[in-house]
Amino acid sequence: MKKLFSMAAAAAIMLSTAIAVAAELPTFEAQGLPITQHQIVVLGAANVQERSPLPTLTLGGMPASPVQIAVLTPRVKEVAAAANPTRTEPSAP
Repeated sequence: MKKLFSMAAAAAIMLSTAIAVAAELPTFEAQGLPITQHQIVVLGAANVQERSPLPTLTLGGMPASPVQIAVLTPRVKEVAAAANPTRTEPSAP
């Protein structure tokens, strides 16, 4: 039993060390899309940047991509229609 416990403890220590090391690896992006180091080697390093570890865009305090922000932002016509529901659009002749 002692041997099993010590093996489990050693495995947990090794896994936690591996996770800590993996969390520190840099990530890269090309034209706003994530790219791996292997893809950089194959495609070339033109227009490749290191990604920020913290999200730069947020919506409502949560990280969001530009596409998510565009989808989640209310449209001007819908907001105006909700503010003035009695107004009707003129019909086309």
